[in-house]
Amino acid sequence: MIISHRHRFIFLKTQKTAGSSVELALSEICGPEDVITPMNAVEREDDPARRGPQNYHVPPAYRPLGAALLHRMGARARKSGFSYFQHMPAALVRRRMDPAEFDSYRKVTIVRNAWDREVSLYFWATRKLDEKPGFEQFVRRRVWRPGMKTFEIYSINGKSVADTVMRYETLAEDFASFVGSLGLDHVPVLPRAKGSFRTKAKRDYRDFYTDETAEIVRRRYAREIDLFGMTF
Repeated sequence: MIISHRHRFIFLKTQKTAGSSVELALSEICGPEDVITPMNAVEREDDPARRGPQNYHVPPAYRPLGAALLHRMGARARKSGFSYFQHMPAALVRRRMDPAEFDSYRKVTIVRNAWDREVSLYFWATRKLDEKPGFEQFVRRRVWRPGMKTFEIYSINGKSVADTVMRYETLAEDFASFVGSLGLDHVPVLPRAKGSFRTKAKRDYRDFYTDETAEIVRRRYAREIDLFGMTF
């Protein structure tokens, strides 16, 4: 997640949409006062043009009551409200910064075909398992909040707040268009972060589905599917 005061935008990072690649690229145009949250599973490339995590502690005025105490007692910074974090929902970002700035800044996110994204999520979620469940089992037994890190990231009270939506399927073009709209001549190169976990998924994503599992995913992500006109 990025809050760029220099360019007045907020990058709301969705999951399994090449968000890490975009975040790495956007860090090149960030200034010293901008917020860049730490990334969990990907090391930032050793590129002096890119800024690492910075300014990700929430200003004291916007921390919840008791945040500092909880943090000192060992609570994770994101749980205590002490820090910004990746995949942070828009509603929480707004509570943890000046709401007037949030409302005036451009909100940017990435969306991806929900059925394709679910296949990518399967390979990511099972990457460390010696015995991986089948894809059908994975789709059926997901018990964590399935909508989290997608629609909730760029919506508040069930309504999208994203001013700029990049599509995963046309990401290079959309990213270049966004950077150009900031008045910048140089478009940072999009690295391929976390792109190796689906190397075995050479097939078309539709080949992974039965009619029933395709319907499960349709219901699970109905809001974004309807909003962006996604089709199986």
